[in-house]
Amino acid sequence: MTERCSISEGIQVNCSPKEPMEGESSATSCTGPKLVAHPRAKSKVWKYFGFDTDANGFILRWKRIYCRVCMSQIAYSGNTSNLSYHLEKNHPVEFNEFIKSNTDPIREVFATTFPRIKTEPSGLHAQSPSEPPNSRQGSECDKRRHSDLTVAVITFICEGLYPVSLVEEPSFRTLMSTVDPVYSLPSQREVAVKMLPQMYCRTRDMVFGELVGLMNCGVSTDLWHSQTQNRTYISLSMHSVKYDSTVGFSMINRCLKTFEVQEDNTAKNITRAIYEVFVEWGIAHKVSGATTNGSVDLVQACSLLELSVEMPCLGHAINRAIDEGFQLPRVDSFFVRCRKLVDHFKEPTLYLLKEKQKQHGLTQCALITDRARSWLATLAMLERLKEQEIAITATLRESSSSHNFTFDGPHWCLLDGLIEVLQPFKVVANMITQCSYPTISMVRPLLHMLLMTTLKVKEGDLKEISMTKEVISKVLSSTYSQNTQLSQEISTFLNIATFLDPRYKKLPFLSLQEHSKVESSIIEECKAILEKQIAEQPGLANFSWVSDEPPHKKLAPLREPAASSTQDNPLAAIFGQFDLDQNQEELHAQVLEELGNYKSQRVLGLNEDPLLWWSTHAPLFPTLPKVLQKYWCVPATSVPCHRMFNSSGTALFGKRNRIAPALVDQQIFLYENSRCYYEREPCEAD
Repeated sequence: MTERCSISEGIQVNCSPKEPMEGESSATSCTGPKLVAHPRAKSKVWKYFGFDTDANGFILRWKRIYCRVCMSQIAYSGNTSNLSYHLEKNHPVEFNEFIKSNTDPIREVFATTFPRIKTEPSGLHAQSPSEPPNSRQGSECDKRRHSDLTVAVITFICEGLYPVSLVEEPSFRTLMSTVDPVYSLPSQREVAVKMLPQMYCRTRDMVFGELVGLMNCGVSTDLWHSQTQNRTYISLSMHSVKYDSTVGFSMINRCLKTFEVQEDNTAKNITRAIYEVFVEWGIAHKVSGATTNGSVDLVQACSLLELSVEMPCLGHAINRAIDEGFQLPRVDSFFVRCRKLVDHFKEPTLYLLKEKQKQHGLTQCALITDRARSWLATLAMLERLKEQEIAITATLRESSSSHNFTFDGPHWCLLDGLIEVLQPFKVVANMITQCSYPTISMVRPLLHMLLMTTLKVKEGDLKEISMTKEVISKVLSSTYSQNTQLSQEISTFLNIATFLDPRYKKLPFLSLQEHSKVESSIIEECKAILEKQIAEQPGLANFSWVSDEPPHKKLAPLREPAASSTQDNPLAAIFGQFDLDQNQEELHAQVLEELGNYKSQRVLGLNEDPLLWWSTHAPLFPTLPKVLQKYWCVPATSVPCHRMFNSSGTALFGKRNRIAPALVDQQIFLYENSRCYYEREPCEAD
């Protein structure tokens, strides 16, 4: 489950009435069951659920619990993932309360960094030592209020990525003096030199705590340019799939560092900077792969760092492919005509258009243009033209100012064809943008769908449409092709990640040989995990993911080699090797049994959450969840999808342009780590 990390909520004082203790039933009915939480409950979700008990308070059935809100019965398998899912599905109000109460500790950093900042009183308002007690109490209240205001100002700067010079802007000082005439804002130097670094250090410690114990992680690189400063930066983020026996699987997404990219020896400078970040955060030997936008320097840096895989960003690949398709001369000239058509319907032609819309029962609205010049904006322009086709045609026919402008049958046919090509890409963009779980397993199925259906040239396609499909298909295919050794590694990585998704584990887009290769790779991964566990814990007889769960089917104990050496018994040179081979066979058999168990599970629905499924079923599989953590930690896109496919990314660029170079790292770090990774910034239209 994704936790929202909002600074503003973390600093507010909670003055609401005290909530019931965890495990206490909120039901007041005397006839209803007496519910109690799990005796070892840690999650706050138990506030809304409980076990039925007898007259003596003993739990009647451990496998079934009740929802305190609707009193429906829910199966209990040992973790709370299905409980939170029930809240999210059926009780949104209670679910929002649970989310707020279960916030990440990072949210508290901003409240505790400056618990009581002592503001210096001015001479006129200084407290005299001889003042009565009531005056001193009033002064203490003022100090607390001024401390809260200072925290709110720092929070405002962090959340909005405002420059610290804001505190000395006359208009802002006027605003704060209106809020409290006595309050004195901290100086720009105090904010930059003292307060932001303190907050940065506290938040950094919290992120360090989250990384403790992680075995695998992926990284992503956000390459961006500050136009006002003419500087290029890279923000490096870490991603991991963490498992907890209480809440199951959850995603960790944290920004680690933002550094400037020097123009000279760019690839080597990037390599050195990224490696220093790896060492600083202790993840140098834990990185499974990196996702980049395909920049030559970034790809070369990943190669120099010898990362397992350099994953192309799916979002950048789609955007680049469609942009190249749009650059075809005939397609580009058609878009110019569409923009002229939109511009044509201004006053007074717009009045005639609305009259025609009213006559034909259409929505009365203006046409839109693709000022953002993104393919999604272009699609929106085309869809609005298609929606108003009847009104537009009638207006052009009757308007005296339209005699020199034509938009006839062939143009409308080309418009229909382009919409048909672009709409599936919009569905893909919405699909991965709305996901709050890893999307790396969706890359191969989505690419297969686009290449084999959407971009497949049909017999009746217009020439412009056929050429557009071919260009887009060529770019996407070359990005994820298997022509080189590097591309083969990417393909294998994606196939394994897809197989581990219970929605796509059948891999219908692969041949039998390719499918067998994927399973063989997973078997080797699982055996390596078991061998490592045995080496680290000699005598290990079994392995269980969740110690608090009821006993599941355990691994058969592996034979341990005899303690005596070959010098003690000359036959050990022969039979010792025999025991080793037999151990390998038993290990292989155990992995095959686990893999067969996974394949026999039902195929998950396409709209179901695979991470929730694994949270529920992890105890059944000793090694596959660890393989999952290695492959699913590498993101499908180099930046959050909402920045890739709408104007919130543009809005963020505008914010980052305002930051002073000396404070870029600290402010970006605080901004990114104080918010949910999947929470979008306000769009330009907002």
